[in-house]
Amino acid sequence: MTLRQKAAQVLLLGFEGTTLTSDTRLLLADSPPGGFLILARNVTGAAQLRALTAALQVAAAAAGPAAGLLLAVDQEGGAVQRVRDGVPTVPAARELGDDSTPAEAARLAAETADALLKLGVNMNLAPVADVVVERESFLYERTYSGDSKRVAAFVAGVTEAYSRAALITAVKHFPGHGSAAGDTHGQAVISETTRADFESIHLPPFRAAFAAGAEAVMMAHIIATAYDPDRPASLSNSVIEGLLRADLAFEGVVISDDLEMAAALDGSRAGTASVDTAGLGEASVSALEAGCDLLISTGPLARQRAMVDAIAGAAATGRLSLDRLDQAVLRVLELKLRHGIVAQGDAP
Repeated sequence: MTLRQKAAQVLLLGFEGTTLTSDTRLLLADSPPGGFLILARNVTGAAQLRALTAALQVAAAAAGPAAGLLLAVDQEGGAVQRVRDGVPTVPAARELGDDSTPAEAARLAAETADALLKLGVNMNLAPVADVVVERESFLYERTYSGDSKRVAAFVAGVTEAYSRAALITAVKHFPGHGSAAGDTHGQAVISETTRADFESIHLPPFRAAFAAGAEAVMMAHIIATAYDPDRPASLSNSVIEGLLRADLAFEGVVISDDLEMAAALDGSRAGTASVDTAGLGEASVSALEAGCDLLISTGPLARQRAMVDAIAGAAATGRLSLDRLDQAVLRVLELKLRHGIVAQGDAP
């Protein structure tokens, strides 16, 4: 793989259109990303989605080695279900947590996994493992409970069901967005939760997900001052390599939350309403330096190409270690290999 191909392989990108557009085809021919994030804007129905995912994989295959795509959705349940046709309707996590059982949630997860795989979707950015008590939180309906043990039971059941079906699970938002008030989509969010409370409340659901087979984890953009007082968790080596890798012994793929979100920026710029192109490139390099393996961007194509430029440029100048970039690429490719998304002979 060329340096630019490696830089693209660590990206999970949003895109435009409900069919394979010329822009997406050109992107796949030039710098095929690790995968695409399918949003509501890309879906009109089951048959359309099946045709779209097939067309994306065919176009990716024409690009050469290691170009099979991760095709991900946010299919949590409730309001966050990007696919509505051809899949079971799943209640919001809070409704399940209040009125159902982990076994029922697992049954719905198994049905969801089977349906998504038939539509060509191979990754779900779910379940949400955050523990949220406050009804005012934007995450309240998306979380199973304010009780850590109950959240862990539901997360474990859902993750195990996805894993049995061979749907890639990306549990979120590590180390626990529920530890802080505020929405990282539009502002910096600071968690002053202690390490003791992280250990007893917010980390157990993630431990349960990992034990149940989660192969990926999505990082929150919160600043968890107990581990790093300065940088969002998604950009923090202390959180990713220290807490997640060393303490929790997670060996899978680490995914950044959308780097288009305002809180992805560090320092004084974290409170800005949007990320400029230079800032997006800097956030991309910083996320990789911190230990992320797969970076999400739902922004326009020009900004996504700028991410590739920034990563490749940082690796070429030595600012980003080639070993770190190769490590991220290999984790992404190994995940694809395990799920038959890249043929064994295609791995570099």
